[in-house]
Amino acid sequence: MMQRSPLPKRGKRTLQWEKERAKLKVKFLSWGITSCELRYPGTCWGDNALGFAHAKKRRFLKPHELGIVVLCCNPCHDILESLPADLMETEVMAMISQRKKNLKKSVDLSFSLAQLSSCA
Repeated sequence: MMQRSPLPKRGKRTLQWEKERAKLKVKFLSWGITSCELRYPGTCWGDNALGFAHAKKRRFLKPHELGIVVLCCNPCHDILESLPADLMETEVMAMISQRKKNLKKSVDLSFSLAQLSSCA
């Protein structure tokens, strides 16, 4: 049986991404985001085969841009990746903007509910 050659050592960029990815997983879970944010009709797998999609192609990212991502399923990620670079970035940034609005509403609602329950 033929033996495979060992994988090359993970480089600086891979190690940076692994560290950022671990933080992102915790953040997204704490925000309650556990399914595809893109939800492209007719293709989305919902909460299966999830990963992070960057606003820009990885090879063009600066280290501080690693966390600019959406959570999406593989089919939606493939669609996103097929878009021209400027449209891909626009789509991701629009989803992040929408997410921020939704999270703010959620925080405002939970704060209001906490106020109501403390008044009871």
